[in-house]
Amino acid sequence: MQPQSNQASGWRDRPTTIRGQLVRLALTVAVPLLMGAGLLAALAWEAQRTVIDTRVTEHGAAAARGIDAALETRRVALEAFAAARGDNVGSDLAGTDAAARRLAEALGAEIGVLDRGLGLLVDTNQPFGTPLGSTPAVAAGLWAVETGRARVSTEPVGASASASAGKSPMLLVPVMRDGRATGVLTITLSPERLVAAAGPERSVLFDSRWRVVASIGGSAIDVPDWSVLAAAPRGIAQTGRAGSGADVSYVVSNLAETADWRLVAWEPAGFSATSWPWLLPWILAGLSVILLITLAVLARTRATILRPLIALEHHARATAAATRGGAPAPALPNLGSIQEFAAIGAALATAEEAAGAAQRRLRALAEAGALVLWRADAAGAWNEAAGWAGLTGQTAPAFRGDGWLDMLHPDDRAPTMAEWGRALVSRKQIGVEFRLRTVDDTAGWRWVRATGVPVTDEAGQLQEWVGAIHDVTDARGADAARQVNDAQVRQTVAELRAVYDTVPVGLALVDPELRFVNVNARFATISGLPTEAHVGRHPHEVMPDSLARPLEDAQQRVFATGRPELDVTCSGPVPGATQQLRHWLASCHPVKDSAGNITGVSSVLQDVTDRVHAEQSREMLVTELNHRVKNTLATVQSLAAQSLRGVRGGHTTLGRQFVGRLQALMRAHDLLADQGWQEVDLARVVRTELASWIETGRVIHYGGSGRIQVTAGQTQAIVLALHELASNAALHGALSRPGGEVDVTWTLGEDGIATLDWRENGGPPVNAPPADRRGFGMRLLERGLAHDLGPNAEVQLRFPPEGVTVRMRFRAGSPALQPTES
Repeated sequence: MQPQSNQASGWRDRPTTIRGQLVRLALTVAVPLLMGAGLLAALAWEAQRTVIDTRVTEHGAAAARGIDAALETRRVALEAFAAARGDNVGSDLAGTDAAARRLAEALGAEIGVLDRGLGLLVDTNQPFGTPLGSTPAVAAGLWAVETGRARVSTEPVGASASASAGKSPMLLVPVMRDGRATGVLTITLSPERLVAAAGPERSVLFDSRWRVVASIGGSAIDVPDWSVLAAAPRGIAQTGRAGSGADVSYVVSNLAETADWRLVAWEPAGFSATSWPWLLPWILAGLSVILLITLAVLARTRATILRPLIALEHHARATAAATRGGAPAPALPNLGSIQEFAAIGAALATAEEAAGAAQRRLRALAEAGALVLWRADAAGAWNEAAGWAGLTGQTAPAFRGDGWLDMLHPDDRAPTMAEWGRALVSRKQIGVEFRLRTVDDTAGWRWVRATGVPVTDEAGQLQEWVGAIHDVTDARGADAARQVNDAQVRQTVAELRAVYDTVPVGLALVDPELRFVNVNARFATISGLPTEAHVGRHPHEVMPDSLARPLEDAQQRVFATGRPELDVTCSGPVPGATQQLRHWLASCHPVKDSAGNITGVSSVLQDVTDRVHAEQSREMLVTELNHRVKNTLATVQSLAAQSLRGVRGGHTTLGRQFVGRLQALMRAHDLLADQGWQEVDLARVVRTELASWIETGRVIHYGGSGRIQVTAGQTQAIVLALHELASNAALHGALSRPGGEVDVTWTLGEDGIATLDWRENGGPPVNAPPADRRGFGMRLLERGLAHDLGPNAEVQLRFPPEGVTVRMRFRAGSPALQPTES
């Protein structure tokens, strides 16, 4: 192209680059695209935000109404049940149970009937007649009894407060008669029913303590923190940052049926499909303008970029055709004034020159005899063999066709031709070794390996064969080195065998049919037979049945599962005149091949007879110690009874008290001995001590939440404390008259502090005893109990008119303090 004379068109003919063309194209397209995208994004964001806020507000109101309706339905059903049953709730338990089960089946939830003291009379989750305790929702039940209004439980209903996640809350409705609550009806509020009532949209239902009751489409981490939710205005959409870090639009609503519950409806604060329909015409218009601009720019750049690319394509095709025909490559075309295309042309010229040089070097290497490269036509006739003349002295055209076979050893020609023929028929890779006459007569015959592969076109048609010939004379001479290596391997195996036979455990290997493949000397001593007598035989054929049976069972499980079987206990007599009983621990492991298939099982037997004898001796010692301690306590009890026999007056009462306390110690000792002097569950401790009082007809309710483990010292202290409290209640307190009751409850806090409460009610009015009339029981509760329960333990003893209350707070499982010397 000739440069123009006018200045206006000179910039078009100036040498340029592809980068410049692309930058010009990008700027032409990107500027309007970015402007339009920014405008559309701003409009879409504002519209989407309004739509999301409206939708979240509507969803929150609808979900709150749904949950309120579900709660109201259950409350009305329980109130109707209470009105229908009337005074028969407590008097006719069978009828009440049947009616409660029908209502539970209709509502699809568990129903409980409680008396005024919150003791369970009916529980539809348990068969009728099962002994029942008290409800776990103590606080909500007391509120319903005192106020006469329905209440949803806020305390966790489960094993412990820390394990309340996933537990269902309860709706408690009082049974009213003459303006007074005579009982309480409960129904579980399953999260699934609450989710169904809330609808399909995203929402999270919290109780009064901001714990998750139910959630739809996410969890508490998908909404802001509870402190933010508590301060948010009710019923108004807000935007905030969720616990997961995402921006969300949310609305907080209070429920009408339980005002201290909150429902949080939410959605991600981003674009959605509802915003796009009205934006689509604007987007299409903007894209149309951008498309027109792009087509115009492409039409301008086509002549600058596309023509050199077409020229390069034609040159590549011509070069490929020339290479296949053995002709020289054509000259590069004129690629125009773009710098990158000029650089491509120079690089192609350099590459073609380097390729030619590399081929010349390869041919020179082949001619030197280090390597032979050969080519054959589709029928297998040689037409080229670079390096063959330098290696054998046979030149073209003598080696062409089948002439190269003349240089092979006469004994190797027939096998080589047969292998070559099979490769031609199957069109698969060929690999054959033969002896070859070399140009150096002093070298004699040389072992070589000829390899070749078929070359096909894109349609799969065979075009030619190409291959190479390698010298393998040195590899053929490696047999001597292989023999030396075999000797080293045998030496290593001998050393391993020596270790195998001297390890202090029994080792054996069995095949899939459970027949011995190999055993060591220690394993053979178990049966008393030589090691070779085990090979090919099953374990039950050479070993005692008590030892062979568990061993074979473990080996079969390893073959079936592919997993090891560890610490299988076995026992049996050892060979000899005394027939001593020995004990072993067997471990079986799978043996796999390179493909992962189990080919055998290795077994290890460790003699643990001494350990078993030591454990048995220890158990006998502990049993004897427990027996002697019980005998000592019984002797002390007998001596006390004999010493106090015949004593009149207050000493008789003193004797009963002393014997009762001693029997409480014996019950604590029996409980700890049964547990092996380990930690004991608090519920078992309370049940053990109060069982004798309950059996006499006293009304004692006990139960609690949390599995609390107490130490041996804490167990003895609690047993003595409960004995003193129950004895005092039977003589002077709630258990001394009909209608009196005692409630024993316990809880476990998240900080590990256990709380055990004793409450009396229904007994005679209580007055705090004066300081000069406080006996051993009072001193035990006020002074010794806190000390025995462990560090930082507290004991609070109160005397309200309605009955004695005692609260014990201590760290569960904490060892008691050692007594200090006065």
